[in-house]
Amino acid sequence: MVILEARGVRKSFGGVVALSDGNLRCQQGKITGLLGANGSGKSTMSKIIAGVYRPDGGEIWYKGRLVHYRNPSEAKRDGIALVFQNLSLVPDLTVWQNVVLGMEKSRGIFLDNQEAKRIARDILSKLLPGLDITKKVYELGPGEMQIVEIAKAIAEKPQLLILDEPTAALEHTQVKSLFAYMRALAESGVAIVFTSHRLWEVMEICDDVTIFRNGATVAYIDFNREEKDPETIIGHITGETVRPSLAERTSGEKPESCEVLLRARVRSRVKSLRDVSLELAKGEILGIGGLAGQGQNELLYALAGSFPGVQCEVEIEGRKIVLRRPQDAIQNGILLVPGDRQKEGLFLEHSVYSNMVFPKFGSPRHPVIIPGKKYREECEDIVRLLSIKVSSLDAPVSTLSGGNQQKVVVGKWLSFDVKVFLLADPAKGVDIGAKRDLYEYIRRLARERGIGVVLYASDHEELAQYADRVLVMYEGDIVATLTGEDISEEAITAASVRAR
Repeated sequence: MVILEARGVRKSFGGVVALSDGNLRCQQGKITGLLGANGSGKSTMSKIIAGVYRPDGGEIWYKGRLVHYRNPSEAKRDGIALVFQNLSLVPDLTVWQNVVLGMEKSRGIFLDNQEAKRIARDILSKLLPGLDITKKVYELGPGEMQIVEIAKAIAEKPQLLILDEPTAALEHTQVKSLFAYMRALAESGVAIVFTSHRLWEVMEICDDVTIFRNGATVAYIDFNREEKDPETIIGHITGETVRPSLAERTSGEKPESCEVLLRARVRSRVKSLRDVSLELAKGEILGIGGLAGQGQNELLYALAGSFPGVQCEVEIEGRKIVLRRPQDAIQNGILLVPGDRQKEGLFLEHSVYSNMVFPKFGSPRHPVIIPGKKYREECEDIVRLLSIKVSSLDAPVSTLSGGNQQKVVVGKWLSFDVKVFLLADPAKGVDIGAKRDLYEYIRRLARERGIGVVLYASDHEELAQYADRVLVMYEGDIVATLTGEDISEEAITAASVRAR
């Protein structure tokens, strides 16, 4: 039974068309994949269905009637719940308080806290067994926060549940638990819309997929009738009819030079990172793998001079330096692309231009008079070089899709004298096409300019495709080194598990 049907939905923001012909059909008890590149209109469609945005045209039919939600509250009362990409949790409240926030029940004149805790415990015992519901949200890791956000939506007992990139911050075991719960919800009659850029997830959990490109629906595939073919799906997403196999290793030629660019020794007084040492060659992409939360981010931040309690001694091109603060790293060409672009990499309400030129102002050699014309020309060159889709350099960076925002985070460093790029999960939440373009550009930088790259990716497929060497971490220590043909998703996972 069809519970939701969106027909010819249109939506523009200023002069930017987000949706020109959006169509989506969801059936009761089915999980529908909503796929497409960043900026294709997926999130806009989800927010229109959930009442966050009002469409400029088209129709939304829900449970057999034409609906015009004026706000998310109306959609919630009608049984529609949306899990946003950006978390809506209150950090200073506990897990259970966040799960029932806005749905609290009372016992007389007092809130029924015991019932609220029971609801939170029942849901989270299946989604993330062992999570302490009395913890404050700010004490949780990113994956745990995402699970709580999902539990909050499930507590509303929706008839239509929309999950917009729910797995981006989750590790593999957490994804499996979520999928088991999603399947149980579907079997109980809930319709689910699931958005993900990880194809294996789509293949495993979805009953059908709807694919958007450039604001319009371009394909619908029912897996009960048609083959689950990743290449067909990618072709619809990108508009390309011929693509290399996903299984094909794309790291290309190894760096010709074996000259050591960076030697680093980390001395740590924190539990999440032990004393470790590593070397990085010119032109090399050095992968950092392992299960999520094993010290990978801490290592990158230590190499960027931005992790309290850790001292990092490095030798770069034969010069010895001690990284005590980020400025030490930046002045020596060691530049960090953080994993959380919205919190750590961008000023969302400021323009693309402002975000790109801001790092320059911290340089001790920055001129007193800002060379505005030169800076704008540099920014325009970077926009062209990285194919950043933006109407103007003066557009707020918040108006860009996730993939284009990520390109801005990388691009703002390109006018610097880069020697080492530290990439903390740079493609998280980035669509398949933009991910490929981003990594191909990073590889080209490494090969052509001799830049060393230290890459942490929570998705082991990315490391298997692009890294020349992979260091596997467990409990803050490097427990295995993989090289050449030994690098594979299975080998990285196996090394992570054997460490236990």
